[in-house]
Amino acid sequence: MLADLPHNPRYLAHLSEALDENDIPRAMSVVRDGWFDLLSGDRRALVDVVERMSNEASRAPLLAMLAGLVHYVAPHRRIKGLRFFIGAARAAGSHRRDVAPLDRALIMTSASVSYRLLGRATSGLRSARAALQALHEMSNEERGSVRALPRLYGQLGTTLFYAGDVDGALTAFEYGLAEMPSGSYPHGFTNLAMLAGIHALHGELPEAYRYIGLVRERSWPDVVQSMYPGTFYRIAEAWVALDEIDPQRAAHHLDAMVHDRTTIEHWIAIAVTEVYTELLAGRPGHALAGLDAFAASRGSEGRSGATRSILAPTRALLLTALGNPDAALVILQRDGPASPSRFIAQARAELALGNLGASLQCLRKVDGARLTARERAAHAALEAASMLRFSERGRLHARLDRLGALLENTHQRLALLLLPRGDYDRVLAALRDAGYGGLLTGLPEAPLILEIDAERLLSPREVAVLQSLVRNQSTARIAAELVVSVNTVKSQLRSIYRKLGVSTRDRAIAVALDRHLIGPRRDGP
Repeated sequence: MLADLPHNPRYLAHLSEALDENDIPRAMSVVRDGWFDLLSGDRRALVDVVERMSNEASRAPLLAMLAGLVHYVAPHRRIKGLRFFIGAARAAGSHRRDVAPLDRALIMTSASVSYRLLGRATSGLRSARAALQALHEMSNEERGSVRALPRLYGQLGTTLFYAGDVDGALTAFEYGLAEMPSGSYPHGFTNLAMLAGIHALHGELPEAYRYIGLVRERSWPDVVQSMYPGTFYRIAEAWVALDEIDPQRAAHHLDAMVHDRTTIEHWIAIAVTEVYTELLAGRPGHALAGLDAFAASRGSEGRSGATRSILAPTRALLLTALGNPDAALVILQRDGPASPSRFIAQARAELALGNLGASLQCLRKVDGARLTARERAAHAALEAASMLRFSERGRLHARLDRLGALLENTHQRLALLLLPRGDYDRVLAALRDAGYGGLLTGLPEAPLILEIDAERLLSPREVAVLQSLVRNQSTARIAAELVVSVNTVKSQLRSIYRKLGVSTRDRAIAVALDRHLIGPRRDGP
């Protein structure tokens, strides 16, 4: 489990003395007070201390959980650690009278975090909620005596966030923020950082400003602001800068982070923030390469289907910005689950292709869904852009007013820059006429989406011909499969070669794969 502050080695010494004397009540008292310090300190020394634990001590649920966590991280001790871990979690979850609420909270918190760090946050939901319930059962006197209380809420909120319970996570962080001691070295800075970062990521900038202000009003140590506890604070500052169209300031906060990119659990939030920063700086190709490199550095996790699904809308945005919306649609169809973020990304790519009906159809799929403020802004901007292509401004007054009010209330502006060039100009002019000109001050002349050369875009039928080429099909077999004449296939092949700038079948396949227009070749059965 990750702590918010450097560990205090005195807890390890006190625990060693208590266990050597088999003073179980004293050992448990040390563990309660120094839980996070013990787990974030010298792991090898802690293993040595835990190995000397008597059988009687190892039956105490709190000490058993500590032993389980210590052993579980070592592959050759994992089975032994799991035995301790399961026994302690069962004892805590059974609401045994001899398991105090604080002990139960520590055990269940550790169980939830263990699941999360193993990439199974949803499996830790039950433990996280049980820990929160145990914390609620504690008296005010008990709560006041627990130094680690803000950290517990911070870890529980993080588990809930990654398990998809964002509302529960925000509530847990608020509890943790309320328990942070005033006028002393801050425990639980994670609560403040996560509140700021989640609201900023979701486009709720007034709320993000409130928590960022709490950080800015006092001097915090770098270890808090820039290392693991402050990750989401830096993310919040970066997104505020992005909506203020200041990529340099966003990059400054990203550069201030100190972490191991191959292990930090917040890597996707960091990666997406880096993408938008590079995109706003006018480097979409660099952003895509950086995203792919970041994912590759995560090994199997970065290649997993779950990760590809999460990152599909971001990759699609970059491909659309690079003038390759047809590839964006392939990525979304292949990797993206049916979600608001996918449909919004599809609508943007379809709009870039000039497919107004398809764009509006994608936006209609989002109707009734629960959206973040950032998703609502993107949806409203794309809807207004689509309808401005074929409707008079007067008929769009309600939609433009909705878009302007949403951007004004949430302080967002980035959504406007994610429109194709012609749509960007029309939407900005319409907003200005509708009385929202103040929103547009400082916006660049050109958006982030490149002009699309319609003459170089492949039609759906041409993509189908390419897919058949990958399977080594002859012209005759392609014609039979697509139910067209051989001459039609030959004509489509000539068109494909011209649009891709190639002259051979193999080169066409190579370029199409590079642009993500088709899936990889699959030889054999």
